[in-house]
Amino acid sequence: MSEVTVDTEFRTPAATVWMAVGDFCGIGKWLPGIQRVEAENEGKRRRVVLPDGQAVVEDEISRDEAGMSLSYRVVEGPMPFTDYVSTISVQSTGSGCSVRWAGRFTPIGPEDKVARLVKGIYGSALTALHGYLGES
Repeated sequence: MSEVTVDTEFRTPAATVWMAVGDFCGIGKWLPGIQRVEAENEGKRRRVVLPDGQAVVEDEISRDEAGMSLSYRVVEGPMPFTDYVSTISVQSTGSGCSVRWAGRFTPIGPEDKVARLVKGIYGSALTALHGYLGES
């Protein structure tokens, strides 16, 4: 099992950042490379449709509103890993906040290559979140 964690600081207040990342099926508003997101199972499952038409299906598995964190797992999709579980959390740091995105997975193929890919996805997503929040 591999683990990847990316931490990023934001100038935006934690509650505002949590409104964006805590909207499980709203990820298409700020994450690049998504054609659309289809909500299923009363918003506890999302089907993330990629530009090539393939879909990644993810289930929200836990949510802590007070602690501003949510965890989800990939249940199907064209990904180079299995057993993927991820948690994204927001922590207040004075007037801004810190976002941590951490994932565990079993790579299919070279572990370092898959870990770099996942870390790159988290990093580019959090950079896009900065832009979405007007922090670019």
